[in-house]
Amino acid sequence: MRERTDVRAILSHAGVTLRSSLYKNAIYLMLSQVTMAGFGFFFWVVVARYYTEAEVGYSSAIVSAISLVALVGNLGLDSFLMRFLSAAQNPRRLVNTCLTYSAIATCALAVATAAGLRAWAPVLGFVASQPIFLAAFVCFAVASTLFGISGAAFVASRQAKYLLVKDALFSAVKLSLPLLFVQRFHAFGIVASWGIATAVGLLASLLIFMPRTLPDYIPRPTLGARLVRRTWGFSGMNYLVTLIAAAPRFVMPLIVIKMLGPEENAYFYVAWAIATLLYSVPSSLALSLFAEGSHDKRKLHHDARRATLFSAALLILAVLFVWLLGDRFLLAFGGNYSRHSIDVLRILALAGLPMTIERVYFTVLRIRGHMRELAIWHATLTAVLLVASYFLLDTGGLEAIGWVWLVTHSALALIILSLRSELWLKH
Repeated sequence: MRERTDVRAILSHAGVTLRSSLYKNAIYLMLSQVTMAGFGFFFWVVVARYYTEAEVGYSSAIVSAISLVALVGNLGLDSFLMRFLSAAQNPRRLVNTCLTYSAIATCALAVATAAGLRAWAPVLGFVASQPIFLAAFVCFAVASTLFGISGAAFVASRQAKYLLVKDALFSAVKLSLPLLFVQRFHAFGIVASWGIATAVGLLASLLIFMPRTLPDYIPRPTLGARLVRRTWGFSGMNYLVTLIAAAPRFVMPLIVIKMLGPEENAYFYVAWAIATLLYSVPSSLALSLFAEGSHDKRKLHHDARRATLFSAALLILAVLFVWLLGDRFLLAFGGNYSRHSIDVLRILALAGLPMTIERVYFTVLRIRGHMRELAIWHATLTAVLLVASYFLLDTGGLEAIGWVWLVTHSALALIILSLRSELWLKH
């Protein structure tokens, strides 16, 4: 009872109130991430039990490639929707136009990427050489892009609860499919499970959840040159920043499979997926802060402080869990994963703590429109992470990636605090 009182006192002192739209949407966003990660955990447990480590390594690299294509193909329209949907005269048309342009761009990019895999990662060249795999790669990339755009529309409308439902549906469908494909498709059976689940979640979003968010919404192809001009007026730099910022997340599995092979990539990807769950805490708070700040900038400093405290409190608990019980947690995947993934997971988990500072600060820059400064920060961070990981991976193994992430993010957080400490100080 005393512990409960102390927790409430801490939250009250931090200014946390769950009735605030900032926290309601942030909690829905975090629940969405936790749901996907929780189901994803069981998904990879099933996969690890029934697929070989090489197949897990191949499939995780393909999923990362599809996700990277989807990120590039969205053209920055997710951020555009989050910024302007609330003020749009015709929000239904705006959503459909964003979906149409992103689908066209992703389709073209997916074909080019599948062909390019032969040069970058020859072990994945079979994706382009077999028509059924190529068609699946393109379709899954388009579905993934539109899946993300629809989620951005829910957040922009302050209806993140539908994002949670959509992601829960995706996660449940994904979990039910791997055993159906294991005999025939092998590594691509894992990819097919992920892609089909994405398509199901997308259809539910467009046909069921979007009409509840935007009354009378009907999905239909829509083009508009005016939207393109407005988008690139606001989102051109924002889009570039997003690509630079997300590159390490999707490129790292491709680097690992190229440098160390599919088995090591399987061990890395399991640790990577769990660490990403931890990183969803500051990311979700930052995303909610962005949506809230777009509506009302007057409370930006206040909300930034509260978001930082809330994120740090949750992350400390999560990091302690990983360090104390992480090896036992990984036993669910198998003894090899527990032995080979735990060290890099523990180091990656610690990197989540300094990320809170940078995610909040970068969100403030985005809200204020300081995109050039934001691009410089992200470009420097991404260059250091990828280059250092690439050159240290061969000699330091998977743990080298963890140390690069921890040291780099910690140094960046200290620099931000020394230069912009006023953001977290009360006025």
